[in-house]
Amino acid sequence: MPVYHAFGQELVSRNEFLTRAAEIQQSVSFDVGTVVPGDSVRPFANIDFGKPLNILIRRVYTGRFPEKKVFASRKPLLITSAIKDISTTAAAAQAVNVLKQSVSPHSVFSGPSAREEGTSVLYYSPAVASSLITVSIQMVFDDFNEELFTRASQLFTNLAGVPIFVPASGYLLGAASMLKIASNVGSAFLSGHPVLDESIELDFSFGGGSIPQPGFWVLSPDPLDLKRFHFDPMSGLVDKSSGSAYDGDAPVIVLSLDGSHQPTLTNFTPLMASASLLGKFFNQKEGSEVVMDNVLSAMKLFNDFTFRKKAEELQQQMTTLPAASELRKKLQEQFEALNSNISESRLKIS
Repeated sequence: MPVYHAFGQELVSRNEFLTRAAEIQQSVSFDVGTVVPGDSVRPFANIDFGKPLNILIRRVYTGRFPEKKVFASRKPLLITSAIKDISTTAAAAQAVNVLKQSVSPHSVFSGPSAREEGTSVLYYSPAVASSLITVSIQMVFDDFNEELFTRASQLFTNLAGVPIFVPASGYLLGAASMLKIASNVGSAFLSGHPVLDESIELDFSFGGGSIPQPGFWVLSPDPLDLKRFHFDPMSGLVDKSSGSAYDGDAPVIVLSLDGSHQPTLTNFTPLMASASLLGKFFNQKEGSEVVMDNVLSAMKLFNDFTFRKKAEELQQQMTTLPAASELRKKLQEQFEALNSNISESRLKIS
């Protein structure tokens, strides 16, 4: 599945984007402001190991989907995401970002409307401490059970910008509580056939990997005509000759990767970790609810303890290395990233 990047107003393939970025770096330092044109668009902050990272849905275009039937051309839409962050958990926790009850073909939106529950946030970390992060996103059209909308609405009201996570089939996890829905609802919820299913890797450490760059990522299941379209942050894909917005058959999701600090999203990592762990242990009755306030607080402390333990191990390793060694400098960067992820100030290493 193709992944495209916005380079100025031009839309280029990933290989060409990386080639051009490398060319710029050879002559001048890479200016992240060149990724996004226009005075009305806030420039991106750089992303790197040890720095903040947030990933948002910026634009959704449904293409020819949902496919028209004899008596109806509208259908419920679900957009889910999954993050595999090896510094936090080995399991990918699926999250519900957008859930719309009725969508027609060739619809365009930037995320949940003001009258809908949901969030455009796919990921947030106050400081990247993982050497490799995998981001997956799906777009599914299906006739979801009405209970799913009711339950999701109930959970989204207390999330403060963090998505609902799905720890196991039949469960929905929010910042305030975990709900058990009917098993058949949960199974159908996860078994829909996606019309768009894409994963991107952000490699912050391994040799031979592409250096992650901030900016817009354009995802589509079908190749796009890069000679015909360019990218505009306000209008999306635009025809170069006519100036009209892209209206083709292929669905498109535009993500933004940015390095700005977002303190309101501090619940993201512990909730993601909770979803990965708790789904293995909970055994609730259908329709029951478990209050998550204390569990989430405990998970935050667990995360803090995990980050501190790793930071202490790195600190011990650094004491055995010469002060000017390259390895010590690298370990120091990792130590600072881990320490920055500790939310409880009393657990930070001073």
